[in-house]
Amino acid sequence: MAKEIEQLVVGIGREGDVIVKSARGRIYPVKKAADLKFTCEDLLKDTEKELYATIDTEAQPWECISIK
Repeated sequence: MAKEIEQLVVGIGREGDVIVKSARGRIYPVKKAADLKFTCEDLLKDTEKELYATIDTEAQPWECISIK
């Protein structure tokens, strides 16, 4: 399995989790890494632009380590 994967960001959960959508269409939350600074306002800056989360799949549970 890949160490890092990219998933489409579709929102932020109540507890600060990043909500992502997989290539197969499944939507699920991923914990934010402690050093990642990302807010709901970041999603709303440019609504035409798609944001992608880089997810560390070796961490348990999986962690979002960056947003592009």
